[in-house]
Amino acid sequence: MAVVAGALLVLALLDGAFCGFRSAHGRDGRVHLPRARLRSQLHGAAATAVVLGPVVLRASLDVVARPSALDAYVRAGIAMLTVYVPYAVVVLLAVGAYALLDWRHRFLATAVVLGPGTFLRPAVAIAGGVLAVRAAADGRVAVLAAASVVAVLVVEPLLDRRWRRRAPELALVGPATDGAHDVGAPLR
Repeated sequence: MAVVAGALLVLALLDGAFCGFRSAHGRDGRVHLPRARLRSQLHGAAATAVVLGPVVLRASLDVVARPSALDAYVRAGIAMLTVYVPYAVVVLLAVGAYALLDWRHRFLATAVVLGPGTFLRPAVAIAGGVLAVRAAADGRVAVLAAASVVAVLVVEPLLDRRWRRRAPELALVGPATDGAHDVGAPLR
């Protein structure tokens, strides 16, 4: 149980950290905020912990009250991991390539994996939740599995709103241009 719960928690916190990074840095390569990178990742992980906290607490209390439900939680967690681990491995490999390789390979990692992975993220989260609900065969476990998926999916929109309100440097980018005079230099 501890391994399953720990793996799910680590994956959720990593997902939150990546959401924080995307929200803080936007989708515009011209925005360059090097000091905000770690802060944005920590904010994302913290936001995930906050929204998942009630779900984890409720599941813990349920297991204490109904020890027989532990098997249903383990089945649900394993079902989620069968979807989330392969997705996470692909994303982590792409993030590693992005962090370690030159700009051409960074672009390739973003275009081929990270961009589509961000687009597919809600579908992957929902697929894991659906499998968990089916595997659990317990109403309370199913509700909490669905609640955990909703909690994880609300993190990025919440962070997007927060960073757009608090990031005056994004106004420096200015209106979109046709690209004819854009040299692509990062803002400083």
